[in-house]
Amino acid sequence: MSDQVLIESELIRLSTALDEASQEYMVLCRVAAEKRDAYELAKAKAMLKATGSNADTRRAEVVSICADLMTASHIAEAQRDGMKERLRALSDVLNALQTRAAFVREEMKLAGRFN
Repeated sequence: MSDQVLIESELIRLSTALDEASQEYMVLCRVAAEKRDAYELAKAKAMLKATGSNADTRRAEVVSICADLMTASHIAEAQRDGMKERLRALSDVLNALQTRAAFVREEMKLAGRFN
C-alpha cells in the first residue's frame, strides 16, 4: 500500500475519532455542569442548615453532608477535562498527518516531473 493510501486511511480514521470525541465532549460538559449545579445547590442548602459553633465547623459539616455530590462533580469535571485533552491530542495528530499528506503529494508531483 502506498504512503498516500495509508495516510488517507489514517486521516479518515482520525477525523472520525475527532468527531466522535467532540460529540462525547459536549455530553461530558453538560453532565459536569449538571453535577456541579447539584453540588452547589446542596452545598448552599447545607450551609443554611449548618449548626456548628464556628465557621470551620460549619464548613466541615457542609462538606460531610455534600461529600457524594462533591465527589461526583469532581469526577465529572475530570472526565470533561480529560476528553478536552484527548480532543487537543487528536487535533494535533490530525494536523501533523495533514502536513505529511501534503509532503507526500508534493513528492509525487516532483517524482512525476523528473522521472
